[in-house]
Amino acid sequence: MLPDKARYYLMHGLEAAPVVIDKMLADSPEVDFDRRPDPERFTLREVICHLADWEPIWLERIRRMAEEDDPHLLGYDEGQLAIDNDYAHADPQHQLRRFREGRASLLTYLRNLPSESWSRRGVHSEWSDLNITGMAVLMLGHDGYHTKQVAEWLAE
Repeated sequence: MLPDKARYYLMHGLEAAPVVIDKMLADSPEVDFDRRPDPERFTLREVICHLADWEPIWLERIRRMAEEDDPHLLGYDEGQLAIDNDYAHADPQHQLRRFREGRASLLTYLRNLPSESWSRRGVHSEWSDLNITGMAVLMLGHDGYHTKQVAEWLAE
């Protein structure tokens, strides 16, 4: 089980991502949102959409893990999700709001989760067994990956 102090910092890390990305993009001209420095990765516009789309997915997975016994959690084709949800034409400000609101809902759920529930598990189609603590750590790493990507794109 994750110690209380570690969970405290994990929660603050999860809370930080929308704030940090918001600040990083606050003064970015519209043209920055569609540059693609790496053809294999999302543009800034697409990153924001991706982050916003994942918030309800993370929450749904965590809820299922908390409320069901060993639920099967399906993987997603992120490239197809980007096409289906037309990331290339989405409004970045609307997507940032979705990201902030989705993360706030997720954090509210996690804050109300009893500490013993953090060890409840699910079986992911790509990652195998994972508990809620592991899912939260995965989310934090996902945030870090995309926050670094935003910083790199803005620096170019």
